[in-house]
Formats: sequence, C-alpha cells, structure tokens
Amino acid sequence: MKSIECENLRRTFVKSKGRLSFKKSSEIIALDDVNFSVNHGELFGLLGPNGAGKTTTTRVLCTLLLPTSGTARVLGHDVVNEARQVQRVVNMVAGGERMLYFRLTARENLQYFAELYNVPKNEVKSRLDDLIGLVGLSERQDEPVERFSKGMKQRLQIARGLINDPEVLLLDEPTLGLDVHIARDVRRFIQDELVKKRKKTVLLTTHYLYEAEEICDRVAFLQKGNIIAVDTPQNLKKMSKHGISVELLVSFMQKDIISSLESLKGVRSVSTPEGHEVTGGTPAVRIVLIVEEESVMPHIMSTLADTHTRVLTMNVREPSLEDIFIEMTSG
Repeated sequence: MKSIECENLRRTFVKSKGRLSFKKSSEIIALDDVNFSVNHGELFGLLGPNGAGKTTTTRVLCTLLLPTSGTARVLGHDVVNEARQVQRVVNMVAGGERMLYFRLTARENLQYFAELYNVPKNEVKSRLDDLIGLVGLSERQDEPVERFSKGMKQRLQIARGLINDPEVLLLDEPTLGLDVHIARDVRRFIQDELVKKRKKTVLLTTHYLYEAEEICDRVAFLQKGNIIAVDTPQNLKKMSKHGISVELLVSFMQKDIISSLESLKGVRSVSTPEGHEVTGGTPAVRIVLIVEEESVMPHIMSTLADTHTRVLTMNVREPSLEDIFIEMTSG
C-alpha cells in the first residue's frame, strides 16, 4: 500500500461570464487524468509553474476539494468515501501567512488547533511542548504571532501541520516569500527532521525546481493539469537532449586524442570551440565534451593520461531540473 495514490484524477471548475440571460459558462480543467503515487517515508516533489494544478492536488488529497472524477487515496483511504479516515492521517501546510491567528500567541494557536483536531487533553501539553521545541520557538511561544518574522511564522505553520501527528504531510509552497537563508533552513528541517527522523511521508509542491532537486527523493512535473514525467531528479536529468557538458583546458594534446575521446562509450560529441588546430604539442586547447553521465569521466581522464595530455582546468555542468522541465514543455 502506498502513502498516496492518484489514479486518473480529474478536477474541473466552471467559470461564468456576463449576467442573467447573457451569462456564458466555460470549463477550466485544473487536473487532467493525473496519475502518480508516493511511497512510505518518501519526500516527493510535485513541481510546476503557478496554475499547473499543484494546490488543487493537495486540496483534493486533504479532502478540501472533491475530485470531478478519478480516485485519490491516502494510506489506502479514499478521499471521497473515507474522508474522516483521511483527515486523521493527513495535514496540509500552506506557504505564506495563511492558517494562523496573528493576535494569538504561538502556543495559543497550537492549543486552538489541538482542540480542532481532537488531540486527547492529557497529550496536549506534551505535544505542544514537543512541537514548539522542534521548530525552535520555545523562547517566543508566548508572544503574539503578529510580531513574528516570516520565517518564524512558517515554522509555526509546520508545527500546526504536525499537531495531529499525521503520517502524511502536504507542504504547499512552504518556502514562498522567505529569504534565501530562511528558505534553506526550512528545506533542511523538512528533509532532516520530518522525513529522516520522524519518518513522515511528505508531498512538497513548489515552482522552485532547484529546491526539489536538492531534497526530494522523486519528483513529478505538472504542466497545465497533466503529469508529464515522474522519476528521481538524477534520472530525469539523464533525459536531457543536451547531456552533461565537460569543459577541459589541456596542454600538450596529441592530434589523435579527439578521435580517441569520441570513441568512448557515453561520449556524444567532442569539439574545440575556439577553433584551435590540434597539432602535437599544442600549448593549450579548450575541449568541450558532451557526455551522457558522469560515470564516463574516469575513462576520459584515463584516455588523456595515456597520451600524456595534461589537464589544466576542468568544469563539469550537468543540466538542472529546470533545464529538463523547459526541454519537456517547450514547443
């Protein structure tokens, strides 16, 4: 059994224009036969631009929205027919400053949500103490939330999302609006504390593809309500048409070295962009290789060493998830 399963999930909205008899309606497809699953204890990224359907997906999974058709299950429970069971095992944290009461203190906010989620009264104090300490707000817990920075509010949001001790946590744009340093701290917290230590299953939605590349086990690309790819970040990057670029500055390169490099398995192309004529003993030449994966690098270095070619500098650039997403959605 998977933690999350979506099968042919579809959600549409009706948009109306005009008034009375002149009113016209049109259908907006937010999710179009979406299929993916999330394993237990996995940090799964749902990636795409604004309007791709990420928030709609999380709202369906936490029972805030009904699907138009298809099925969605959380820990085997159907979000339509077993909504109560789903609500006991899932929670959602949204980015920004929603879902908090600014005039209440941090502790009062958590106390309020503990009552909403029917946390047993004999467990409330210890759970609040644990969560406040977990997100580093012990010294500020009795201050009104309106005095908090954006980063502190987001940490409190995460504590609120853990108040019912959910097995599955849906994080919808959790670093939205945070500065670079605070966003990095939030990502580390999600990966280290929630997934590795507390063994939570986390579905992370974001349009910041670099952060998913940094922390997610697997990701899905969502574009205009459609899933266009699902895999690990590393495997997705291998799909690039452009491959990994390896730029070398070498000296004393022998004339036949280009053909030797081109013959290596996994090397797509070899070029000398600056137009140097390759002759024996050339003082310095820039070579650019396009390779399928970094595992070919030892063979490249061995080939250069066998011909006594000296490597002065080396720069390796692999495609990012953003590069792959643009490749898959362009044209």
